[in-house]
Amino acid sequence: MNRLKEYFNGLEARERNLVIVAAVMLAVALPYQFIWKPFTEGLDDARIRVQAQRKQLITMKQQAREIRKLRGVGSIDVQPGKQFLNNLINTAAKRNGLANSLNIKSDSENNLRISMDNVPFDNVMNWLDQLVTRGGVVVRKLTVDRQPTPGRINVTVYLEVP
Repeated sequence: MNRLKEYFNGLEARERNLVIVAAVMLAVALPYQFIWKPFTEGLDDARIRVQAQRKQLITMKQQAREIRKLRGVGSIDVQPGKQFLNNLINTAAKRNGLANSLNIKSDSENNLRISMDNVPFDNVMNWLDQLVTRGGVVVRKLTVDRQPTPGRINVTVYLEVP
């Protein structure tokens, strides 16, 4: 530190003034560059993200209203026929992990008898809920037999497309 003072005092008056001005400029520029500027840029980024999230929230609320409106309308337009019913049943069964357990027999054009052995009760109820609420399927008859393992059942269900 003493060497620095000796060096500074050894400078001419003009050079000392130049060093003082440079030091003051550094004392102002460095905090601005490394503290204030990143802080304000972070605030600007946060404002932009908040604005984008508000727009997304508005869009999601509009979509939620439309979903509620569509749910109130009822089920989807059901195309009658065995092919439609089979596709609907298999898709919902895959979603609920029941695809390998399905045993489907046709009663008529729009009616099916489905049986499943030793399947989880909750999965069957979710599967039926999807068929009824999303597919417009009608459950004509449901037979459930409890299995020795808790939560497992044998089920036979008669479905029809109205």
